[in-house]
Amino acid sequence: MADRLLAERVVLIGGRLDDGLANHVAAQLLLLDASSNDPIKLHLSSTDSELEAALSVAAAMDLVSSPVEVVARGTVRGPAVAVLAAAAKREAHRHTTFTLSVPPFTANGTADELAALVSQHEREVGRLRDLITQATGRTDDEVAEDLSAGRILSAEEAETYGLITNLR
Repeated sequence: MADRLLAERVVLIGGRLDDGLANHVAAQLLLLDASSNDPIKLHLSSTDSELEAALSVAAAMDLVSSPVEVVARGTVRGPAVAVLAAAAKREAHRHTTFTLSVPPFTANGTADELAALVSQHEREVGRLRDLITQATGRTDDEVAEDLSAGRILSAEEAETYGLITNLR
């Protein structure tokens, strides 16, 4: 079945978006981009995602010359919103739920190591905020407030917010 989806230029992200899945998705995007410049459809449903992994997929989408269109379904929560925001064409099924939130951050190490990790996390959160800001046209402050509050949006509200461009 995965081969048939790739033949149709469809990539799936479902479940937990971690480094392993992000690398797999990036490889699929690069493979499809090498074969044609036709649009790639990425179907997204992720209730749990790592910030670094989501930003990695967003960066891979930016690298390919083929347009990547994201179709959200189910629930898209936390950093996975970065994948959606990175696409020029962002669609969602009518019953999709979106949660804008910053993932929790924990770390261990020396004071210097912790300072470096905090700085890196803040840069990554800034990139998430920037992607949402660019996609929606909202201000940095508004997006930062919505991320901190864990704002939940229905598909209709996400369309009004500017997070999606079309309801299916």
